[in-house]
Formats: sequence, C-alpha cells, structure tokens
Amino acid sequence: MKDRAPAYSWYVLTLLLAAYICNWMDRYVLVILIEPIEADLHLSDTEVGLIGGFAFALIYSVAGIPIARWADRGNRRSLMALGVTVWSAMTFCGGLARTASQLVFARLGVALGESACSPTAHSLVSDYFPVGRRATALSIYQLGIPAGIALGLAVGGWANERYGWRFAFMIVGIPGLLLALLIRLTLREPIRGQSEGIADTGVLSPRDTLRVLVSRKSFLSYALGLGLCSFADTAFEMWSPAYLMRVYDMSSGVVGSRTGLLEAIAGIGGTLSGGLIADRLGRRDPRWYLWMPALAVTALIPSVYLFLSVGVDRVFVFYFVAMFLAGSYMGPIVGLTQRLMPVRMRALAASIQFLILNLLGPGAGVSCVGWMSDLLAPRYGVASLRYALIATFGAAGVGIVLFLYAAQRLPRDLSNTHTPG
Repeated sequence: MKDRAPAYSWYVLTLLLAAYICNWMDRYVLVILIEPIEADLHLSDTEVGLIGGFAFALIYSVAGIPIARWADRGNRRSLMALGVTVWSAMTFCGGLARTASQLVFARLGVALGESACSPTAHSLVSDYFPVGRRATALSIYQLGIPAGIALGLAVGGWANERYGWRFAFMIVGIPGLLLALLIRLTLREPIRGQSEGIADTGVLSPRDTLRVLVSRKSFLSYALGLGLCSFADTAFEMWSPAYLMRVYDMSSGVVGSRTGLLEAIAGIGGTLSGGLIADRLGRRDPRWYLWMPALAVTALIPSVYLFLSVGVDRVFVFYFVAMFLAGSYMGPIVGLTQRLMPVRMRALAASIQFLILNLLGPGAGVSCVGWMSDLLAPRYGVASLRYALIATFGAAGVGIVLFLYAAQRLPRDLSNTHTPG
C-alpha cells in the first residue's frame, strides 16, 4: 500500500474543502446576525438558540442517518452535489424571510442539505488517501470549519452593516450553487477501499451494522466524548460574538472582522497542527489519536475562562488561543473513525458520530446557553452569557475522561477493524 496520494486526490480534497467552507459559512452567518435578527423579529436568546441550535441539530442529525446509508450504497459524488445545492439555496431563502417561522423553515432546510456533507466527504477521503495520510487529509478538510466560520462572521458582519441581515444570507448562499455544479461535473466516484487495498464486501445489513457499532466500544466512548466537548466548544463559538457586542458594546462589523480574522488564522493553524501531530505520533501508537484531543480540550477550558474574565485589551488574545485549541482536536478523531470501521460503514459511522456531536454540541450546548442566559439576565444583565458559558465546562471535563477511556480500548478494536464485530 502506497503512503502517497496522487494529484487528483488532492483536487478532490480541494473540492470537498470548498464545500465544507460553504457549509460553515452558511451555518455561521447566523451567529453574527443574532442581534439584528432578535431586534427585527422580536426574538429572545432562547428562541435564537433553538433556531440555530437544537432545531438545526435535530434535523441535521436525524436526516444524516438515512443519507449516510445512501452514501454507503450509492454515488457519493451526486449526493454531495445535491446537498450543496439544497443548503446553499435555503441559505439564500433565509434572506427572503419576513417572519420568524419563515426563517426557521429556511434554516431547517440548510440543516437538511448540510447533513449530506461530512459523512459523504469522510467516506470519499478514506478512499482517496491511505491510512498514514488520512488524519492529515481529514484535518485539511476540517479547515472548512475555521475558514467557513471566518467568512460567515466577516462577510455577514460587513453585509449587515451596509445592507441589512437579509442581504447577508443571500450573498453567502450564492457560491455554493456554483460549487455544486463543479462537483457534479468533475468529481469521480472512487472504488471503495482502494486506498487500503481492502476488498469491498458489500453493504452490511442493519443487524450486522448495529453489531459492529456495539462491538467498537472505543468508538462509542470517543463519539460521546466528542459530543460533550462540543457542548462547551460550539456554545462558545456560537455565543462569543454576541458576548463581545453586549459586554464591550462593539458593532457587528468590528466583531465580525476581528473574530473572523482570528478564527481563520487560529482555526487553520490548530486544525493543521492537530492532524499533522496526530499522524506523526499515531504511527508510534494509535492511541495518540485520542490522547492528543484530550490534551487540547484540557487546555481549551482555561483559555475560554480567561476570555470571559479579562478586560477588552486582552480578550482577543485568549479568543485566538481558544480557537487554536478548538480547531486541533476534531480532525484526528474523525480520521480514526474512518480507520476503525469497514469500508461500507464509514459514511454511516461518521453520520452517527455527527448525530451525537450535533445533538450535544450545536443542539444542546447552544440552546442551553441561550436558555441560561435568559434565566440569568435579570440578575447579571448583559454579563449573563459569561456565566452561561462557564457552566458548560463540566461537560467538557466528562468528554476528556471518555477520550482517555476510549484510548484504553482502542488497540483491541483496531485489531478487528475489517471484520464484522
């Protein structure tokens, strides 16, 4: 098995990265628009948290399971192109919303389209890149998160200040429609298992699939741990721009440009570093694919606390540190899932991982912080978001423990990687 990927594999990765950038740009443009949307549509933090959090995550996660089965059975290229088309069109439609219910409908459409993205992309990457390069390749794909968030914040803040929040939704929805056509015309469907020389044994039955998942106890542990870490991490990323605007009285343009720039630099640096370090250390001991994320989240908790505690002169320093650490831990874990599962289960396993991740992170984490902020507002005023975010640290602590437990189980599970349980 060769440890190098051909040039076309890197082209495919570039297309998938572009799709993931559009994915997160369309998702996070809502973050910088929270204040004007709440004022225009008369919504509370709790209601916005449900729109951008639990309701979004529920549709994304539930739809992801059948869509992932489709990805394991059918043509992943066409599925990816369709998903990009749907979420981009529905983002554009968000700019046409005149009522809260219309905005909810548009955002749920975005969630439906985006549910086709990562499980399909992970499966494609696993067939285009060998094991020794896969965490790095998937970390490059994960660069879509900081790059997309940065663009969503910066473009959304700029567009809102000049033309209003509705135009912001429209302008970020357009690039994905063009990208979907490029994916459909130029991305080739690979042979499953080709990067590892593994025979494609066909789609597993639902019963066999369940047996494999239950037998991989390390997967169940680190998937739950990832969700709990995301409970704190995603809530911080979602609510920190609103926190800066409220506590320090900054405009959406200032917050969007500063957080967008720092998100891009720190997120890209952290994501690349996480994948490269995990691949290097993982060649000696695969448990580093879990030890490294555990260390990153351990350092993330005090970084977020300092962001919430220092004055305006240092707040962006700790925002940068937190974003660097937040970007570093997911790539190694998603790469590990693609190594741990049979070839015809990789999209489904990624979807289940993202179901847990999104229900606990963008779902419960974002929504709970919005609810707690409203609950604490009569006592703490604009600082209520600070205490709501601090309350999420406990979940991240439990996630770290689950990473360490999964690392103990991992060698045994890897020995059964290509067998049905």
